[in-house]
Amino acid sequence: MSAPEQPDFDDEFERAIADWRERHRLREDDAVLLLVDLFRIHQRHWDELRQRELPSLDLVRADIGKLAESTRMFQAQSATLLEALRKLPSTHVAARVTRTAAFFAALASLLAGYLIGRVWP
Repeated sequence: MSAPEQPDFDDEFERAIADWRERHRLREDDAVLLLVDLFRIHQRHWDELRQRELPSLDLVRADIGKLAESTRMFQAQSATLLEALRKLPSTHVAARVTRTAAFFAALASLLAGYLIGRVWP
């Protein structure tokens, strides 16, 4: 895909300046025309800086395509992993404590605390 060619506005700009000079009867070395030239130099400089700093749209498009592909791959692998985990038998069995066992454990800890307190005053 070839890049569209930028239109050249210099000729149009030059014609507009020539018409403006004729209308206001300005000489070639008038200070206003020097300011116009200075503005063109300034504009050209900032245009070059912007073109240098901004990445091309093709590069951005390629990066977005890679990101989208990585996202799709991650989602597919995540779904595969979740499905495999769901198929695994549950090895985690919750250890249940009965009330009787809890009662005897509490009673034993109270008795042990009392006896330890009697031995070490």
